[in-house]
Amino acid sequence: MRDIYLVESVRTGIAKAGKNSWFANLRADDMAALVMNELMRRAGLEDKKEELDGVILGGTMLSNDMASNIGRYSVIMAGFPYSIPGCTVDRFCSSGVQTIFNAVAEINMGWGSELILAGGVQHMTHVPMGQGNLHNPRLGEFTDEKAKGMGWTAEMVARKYGVSREEQDLMAYESHSKAHKATVEGFFKDEILPIEVDAPTKDGGTVKKVVDSDQGIRPETTMESLAKMEPVFLKDDKATVTAGNASQTNDAAAAVLVASKEKCKELGLKPKMKLIGYKAVGVDPVYMGIGPAVAIPIVLKQAGMTMDQIDIWEVNEAFAAQAVYCTRELGIRNHPRLNPRGSGISLGHPLGCTGARIATTLMHEMEYYGAKYAVESMCVGHGQGVAAIWEWVG
Repeated sequence: MRDIYLVESVRTGIAKAGKNSWFANLRADDMAALVMNELMRRAGLEDKKEELDGVILGGTMLSNDMASNIGRYSVIMAGFPYSIPGCTVDRFCSSGVQTIFNAVAEINMGWGSELILAGGVQHMTHVPMGQGNLHNPRLGEFTDEKAKGMGWTAEMVARKYGVSREEQDLMAYESHSKAHKATVEGFFKDEILPIEVDAPTKDGGTVKKVVDSDQGIRPETTMESLAKMEPVFLKDDKATVTAGNASQTNDAAAAVLVASKEKCKELGLKPKMKLIGYKAVGVDPVYMGIGPAVAIPIVLKQAGMTMDQIDIWEVNEAFAAQAVYCTRELGIRNHPRLNPRGSGISLGHPLGCTGARIATTLMHEMEYYGAKYAVESMCVGHGQGVAAIWEWVG
């Protein structure tokens, strides 16, 4: 395999989807275009955009302003040269990291691509969860038809694997605590592009606001406040999944720059991270959330590595139920650098963006902690899991 690196990264703040989203009045393609231009500026290629061989953006539920092949549409809206092709990748929750793998694979083929912008964008205010979905009426012939509801699958994981409500609430509390601490200490400052927007106000108007942080972090969260929340997806006496111990729906964009060793030398780019393993797996859709527990051991074996070699674990919190199970099963639930700056429950889970957001955060975490290896993983809707191994080379 050729030497291929991530050389730069950037993301927006993560807005909480809904009528009060900070990005309610910012289109998804415009949000992606802002991040793309900032990425090139940070890489010192603001005046050399023609060097790009392509743009690959992740996204899902591709309608409204997420439609029209947003990967290509964002190239146009960013003012990039028309010669730069763009495409959109949809692997649901892992779309953003899938784009990075696709970029690495394309460059590795040696067919002329040496520099690719990869990332993800999701606007769940403009395209709410499930909008436009027309589920096959025969789904029940192949799996439980209720498996199309992600919250229901989280309840199934909790029940099958004995994940208690208290365990779930504790993970949620820890997530908000870590994300708030990281924000206060300025750890996200360098990875976030400040964006001025017309943010909604309670009276129906708007106000100018610079978005340079994440909207969904709740520093006031306590175990007591979480315990008072009612289950959302099921209402029987076994129900444990609440809005408090589940990820949010969000609006955000993130992007990374992927380059060959030769292109780095030519343009004076500094390699920072290297993808040394990637694996997507399928699991029973009823227990969708177990994906990371399946994918991570496979990708480690693929790379010839062991668990104790990993310095940072970023296992997305789609639901505390599945994240608790996966990290417990892997023996990393109490690892000191498990989601050290929060995850989906606190920062948010903007579906098609999440994989690129995590890679962006890892680029800063790995340098700060002096980490050599990190794992990024997430469960994926309809029964999948993805895991990637990063090596710090900066």
